[in-house]
Formats: sequence, C-alpha cells, structure tokens
Amino acid sequence: MSLKTYNHCFFTFIFILCSASCFAQLKIKRTPQWVVPQTYEHNPEINLNEISYGLLTLLSDEQIHIPKKERYIRLVRKITDNVGVQEGSSISINYDPTYQGLILHKIEVLREGEIINKLNLNDFQNIRQESNSESYIYDGSLNAIANLADIRNGDILDISYTIKGFNPIHGHHFSGGTTLNSFQPIGKINYYLISDRPLQYKVLNTDLKPTIGAYKGFTTYNWTTLLTKPVIYEDNTPSWYFSNQNVYLSDFKTWGAVVDWALNIYEDTTPSKALQTKIEAIKNMAASEGERISETLQFVQNEIRYLGLESGIGAYKPFSPNKVLQHRFGDCKDKSWLMVTMLRHMNIEAYPVFVNTTYGESLHQFLPTPKIFNHAVVKVVDSTHTNLFYDPTISNQRGNYKSVSFPNYGKALVVKQGVTALEQIASKNEDLIEVFDTYDLPEVGGVATLNVMTVYREGEADLMRARYKSTSLTTLRKNFKNYYDNLYEGVEVLKDPSFDDDTLANKILVEESYKINKIWQPMVGNAKNIMAEFIPYSLKDVIIFPNEASRKAPFGLYYPTHKKHQITVKLPRRWSLTKEHINVNSKNFKFSLKGKMNSAQNILYLNYEYQNKNSYVKPEDFNEYYTKIKEVEQIMAYFIYIPKDDAKALNMEIFFNNDTISSLKAVFYWGVGIALAVIIGLVIFVNRSHKNKV
Repeated sequence: MSLKTYNHCFFTFIFILCSASCFAQLKIKRTPQWVVPQTYEHNPEINLNEISYGLLTLLSDEQIHIPKKERYIRLVRKITDNVGVQEGSSISINYDPTYQGLILHKIEVLREGEIINKLNLNDFQNIRQESNSESYIYDGSLNAIANLADIRNGDILDISYTIKGFNPIHGHHFSGGTTLNSFQPIGKINYYLISDRPLQYKVLNTDLKPTIGAYKGFTTYNWTTLLTKPVIYEDNTPSWYFSNQNVYLSDFKTWGAVVDWALNIYEDTTPSKALQTKIEAIKNMAASEGERISETLQFVQNEIRYLGLESGIGAYKPFSPNKVLQHRFGDCKDKSWLMVTMLRHMNIEAYPVFVNTTYGESLHQFLPTPKIFNHAVVKVVDSTHTNLFYDPTISNQRGNYKSVSFPNYGKALVVKQGVTALEQIASKNEDLIEVFDTYDLPEVGGVATLNVMTVYREGEADLMRARYKSTSLTTLRKNFKNYYDNLYEGVEVLKDPSFDDDTLANKILVEESYKINKIWQPMVGNAKNIMAEFIPYSLKDVIIFPNEASRKAPFGLYYPTHKKHQITVKLPRRWSLTKEHINVNSKNFKFSLKGKMNSAQNILYLNYEYQNKNSYVKPEDFNEYYTKIKEVEQIMAYFIYIPKDDAKALNMEIFFNNDTISSLKAVFYWGVGIALAVIIGLVIFVNRSHKNKV
C-alpha cells in the first residue's frame, strides 16, 4: 500500500470512527447544580446604533468547575434588526471528541413574553470543520451545528451547554482567561471559576478585582461587568496589542514550571536505523559544524512536508522523530523536534522553542502557561556560543548558517532545563531590498521604457524564492504587470521577468522591462501642462502615512524594513540642476533623498533610502512620528512638466516636492540661421505644498 493510499484510508477511518462516536458524546441534561444562575436585563440601556449585525448580547456567561473538568457556557442574544435573523438562527459549538463531550441544557426563544423550547437533539449535525486545513493543520475538532426554525426579529435566544473534559496533556494543571468587553456593548458578562488549587490571576486594561468566595471547600473567583462599553480599535494597531479588558488565570507559578511540563512531553528518542543513517550521511557530507546545521535545517525544511495532525494531546506532544522521518511529514513541533534530535546526535547543542506568532511582543503580559504558544521553532548554540534561531517550517531558506533569516517572533520560551524566563529574540537581519529603475524618455510627450532591477536579500530573498518557485511565469508576469498598471497607463511587457538566485549569499536578482505608452499625463490642477511622475514605489509599499496626529495605542510598522530605491531618468534635453540632499530622521525610522543631474549626459539621478528602527511606534512618540513621516510624504515624488503648447519647444520645468524652494536657471541656446539666438529659462524648484511656483 502506498503512503498516499495509507493516508487516505487513515483519514477515512478516523472520520468514520469519530462520526460514529460524536452522537454518543452529544447529550441533553439539566444545568449542573454547581452553576450559579444569572439574571439579565431584557432591555438594557444600550444605544442600538452601536450594535452590529442586528444582534445584541444580553448575557455572556462562562463558568468553569476545575475539579470536574467542566466548562459551562450560556449566551443570551436579542435580535434587534432583521439582518440579525441569519446569524441568530444558527448554533455552532466547537469541541474535540477525543477527550470532550458536549452536553446541551437549553435552547429557548423568548417572544412577546412566551418561552418557546427549541432544544431537539435531532436538529444537530456534527461537522468536521477544519478551520486551519488551508495551513495543513487538522485538529480533529467538531462543530455541533443546528439551524433553528421560525426565528424572528425581536426574539431573545437563550442557549446553554457544557463541554466536559480538559486536554489530558496538561495533567493536573489549569490555565485560562476571558475578555470583559467587546467591539460592541454587552448587557452583562459573567466569568466564574471553582478551583481546587490556588490560582494566580491578572487583569489588563482594567483594575476590576474578582469576588473571591467558597463552594463546598473549593475557592471561587468571579468577575462580572454590566453595560460594557465598546472597545475602540485604532487603525494599524499591532496584532499583539491588547485593546480589550482581559483576565488571565494559571496555576503555573513560573515560566520554569512550564518548561518542566514541556520537558516531560519532549522525550529523547533513540534514532531508528533510517534516522541514524540520515544523521551519518549529513556528518560525512558536511565537514564543519556550520555546514551540518545548514544541511540539517534544509533537510527538515524541504524534505519533511508540513502537515499537522493535532487532535487531543497531538496539539502539544510531538510525534517521535523516527515516525516523522518515516512518514516524511509533521507540524511545527514535529519538525522542530526532529531537527533538535538530529543535531544533538551530531553533538550540536539544540533545543525546542515555544513562540506565539501573533502575541510575541506581549507574552510577558500573560501569566505562565503553555496554552499561549501556537508555534514551535529551534534554538541552536554553536561552538562559539552564538545563539541561533531557526524555523523548520519555512521552506527554501538559504545563506550561511549564521545569517539564515528568522521571523520577528518577539519573546520565546526555550525548552531547556533550568530556564525560568522568556527570552527576547532580536532580529538580526535587515532584509534589504534595492530597486534600480531606469526610465528612458526619448521625447517630451512620447512613450517611455522602464527597466527595473531589484535585489532581494536575506528574509526578503526567501520570500521571493518561495514566490517564484510556487508560481508559474505566466502568473508572475501578469502580477508584475498589474503592479505597474497601478502606477502608469498603457504598460506593456517588453521582456518576461527573470530571476537570478544566489543561494550561497541568499540574494535574488529580478529583472523586468516595460514600455509605458502614457507616462505623460495632464497635470493635476493645471490641465494646460503635461507631466511625467517618478515615484519610489517600493518605499510607498511599506511606509504607512497616518491620518491623525495622536493616538492611544501603538502604531505598527512593517518590520524589519530596509529599502533603497534608485531612479535614473534619461531625459530628452540637457539642463543643469544643483544637488539635493534631504534627511528625515525620526526615533522610529530614517529617510534620505539625494538628487543630482548629470548635465553632460542628460541624466537625472534620484536615490531614496528608508529603514525602520522599531517594529512599532509608542503612543508617546507618535506625534513626532506623524510630523516626520508627513515630511517624507511631501518629498516622495518627482515631477517633470511642460505646457502642452510648448511640448516641442525646449522650455521645461522640473517640479520637485520639497520643503525648501530652490530655483535653478539653465540657459539653452538654439541657433536659427547665423544671427538668431533664443534664450530659454528653465526653472527648477521644490515645493511640498504644490502652491509655490517660481
């Protein structure tokens, strides 16, 4: 039986097995006695204009009995508009049948004072909705789905259920949390826990403390909020920033306790014959330590495909490296553990590392828990005691083993005996991109050619390599052309893009060639003139220009970003231009522009450079960022323009968007006969506001 056939049969068997057991785990029972009943207002003092999707949450109630391993949920929502009927009629409850059971308690509709029972087990279907299947992750969870009949505008829907069972991989430990507000107002939020062990708790963006009580010898923790205000989300807020009011609880006292937990599930493995053979092959092929690290990384990245079977304990516990090699697939923790195992058997120090690809910069705000991590990578310490980090799930990375690009994951937890704190992973790469544009304008008002050469380095080279390896040349040509279609009219491809990949230096050179039929356009604000515009578009792709000068949340930046963009314009006539050198230096970025004219060859040179210093702007620094980035916005573009009637004459003006007005006069001489001389003044000036004209 082939591996493909085996996998198909395996998935089919698991699906049938789970489907058969799903309905056995879906039951109807009374609300547990330990649950504290909650009241709510049918018509809370909430402005319905602040409600989205026609649904007002009257009560959001979550109660957890830790000793019983039960989680009770009750959700009461009122349909305030006919658009809310669609979502309000649907019920979807997610659970993992490998260790959880779903118990339904109540589905009721309150309509004009009458309670209508809608609870019917036959209305439910268990659907395997693999929400991460596009990322090749299959967690085995199910959605119990029901679509209620006869739901109307104005109805109040009251739904409650219990999910019984915690993931056994956590053993006796518990950690959890919730939010105490949302993007729209809520009538009441209740969060209640019964615990048989001391819990640490922490709140963010609120000073609300829990009500601590007792229940049958256990300790209870309770947070309740009424008439919550909607959270205001500011544009371009980093994903790791918490705008909500949050509550976290954990019985892990330190990050060291999380490491101890992890050490128990990352068990050392004796390599199989096949794995040992592969290890020896790399050792024999690669003489140096660095070469062995590189070969091992490339093997795991490129020859072990990414596939995650993460049902139950599989969400945390890696498969044996022997099985991963045998099947030639694995998820992040499988691939990382395989790489660590291989390196350790080459006497190279290596460890699995936990990160969060979304909340990396804010992990220190959480209480210690393994649940916050969503990704596993590898830390290697070479013989020079250099700390190196690798992501085995990224394919086709190249370069020296010390310069391999690593994403900006922020803080991490290294699974190593004795580690007691998070480690900040500093990005060591600039990810430099250099763009060289050459415009050839043989005559005023005519067509132009544009030749583009772009050099990608480090992480940007990895991204471009992945792009051209996974995309057809026809699609790439179309996508590249569409990019320039957004800049100019009448773009034609003169030559297919070419890719020169220097894997040793991890550098990719891309060359493109276009014809621009309509580079000359009517000038905005003065239709009597025609103009040609030159923009450092690669910088505009990554520079974010905000609309407001102040904010409360951090402002996210593309990071790391380092771009150099050189524009060369071959002009149809000769004139002179003084040099321009402009620098804008901020706490969070630096920008420069150098402009000069080669009068002998009629060539204009514009050299731009932009680099971020941080991944985000702090609120207290935002006004400074706003002021500085607005300076950059005003000097980004170069314009050449001329009156339409004089397009065939030699009077030209260069309009350069700058803060300072500089006037340059160049005099051309044209002989008509022996005695005729015509002096033509060329005025070049800089103006940020487009209002001053010399």
